[in-house]
Amino acid sequence: MNTKLITNLIAITTALSAVVNVAPSATAGNIKSRTQAPIEFQSMLQEFRSFVGEDGRFSDVGSQAKALNISNIKLTDDQDVKVYFIGETAGGYRNQLDFSATKGDRVVQNQTKIFGDTSCNSGDSQFLNFQLFCGNPNEALANTTQQDQPLNIGDFAEIGSFQAGTQLDFWLVANGINGGITNNNQKGIYGLDKAVNPDGINHVAAYYYKDYLVVGYEDLWGGGDKDYNDVVFAIDIGKNNARQIANVKVPEPTTTLGLFAVGIAGLVGTRRRAKIKN
Repeated sequence: MNTKLITNLIAITTALSAVVNVAPSATAGNIKSRTQAPIEFQSMLQEFRSFVGEDGRFSDVGSQAKALNISNIKLTDDQDVKVYFIGETAGGYRNQLDFSATKGDRVVQNQTKIFGDTSCNSGDSQFLNFQLFCGNPNEALANTTQQDQPLNIGDFAEIGSFQAGTQLDFWLVANGINGGITNNNQKGIYGLDKAVNPDGINHVAAYYYKDYLVVGYEDLWGGGDKDYNDVVFAIDIGKNNARQIANVKVPEPTTTLGLFAVGIAGLVGTRRRAKIKN
């Protein structure tokens, strides 16, 4: 085959591969039910209610929840990312959650809506401990699509597949379903980094909990009561990414294998001693 043709084919293949690896799958608008979530998440969903309640917060999760100081979320491994709705206590606002993604100086995903109305769905009231997850449930506004309707506890969206090195940000649009709020001609949209918030105030409390990132927001301009549970989400960025962000040590494969070998050796030795005694 012509050498030049082969070279051109290789170049084209490389370029296409780069495009495929870079582009996230834009599936944020497809909201899925908690029954479609991984079994691991379903089994621990009740534990997340401690991040929502105003009184005695974290009493059930205790030292297993590690507070984080994050201005963005940077992935160290390639990962499919999921965002779960946990609950809310917002009184007057019906908020919207967006996300954006960058890698270096390049925009991977412009600010994109995930959930248009982060109110709890009043129709989900039979869910166990509903009132501990949901302080102010609502019904859907007229003529809204699924993405702009109140959520059931544990509803989630798969927001895309992202490469290592990608930085994610999550934006709360205060009262977004009703057109948002403004102050001094600036919209009330709050990210993970207080430096980019229009009021210059931190609006986020973040935690590492069992390989999930839990993010709670304060939705009032100026910080309000700073309870950071007006709306709460759990973000699955993969255990390795979550542990890196939380600075939680991951056992080295060689260490794990070494411990396994020691255990096997101990077992063999025990059996040999038992045979000798017999």
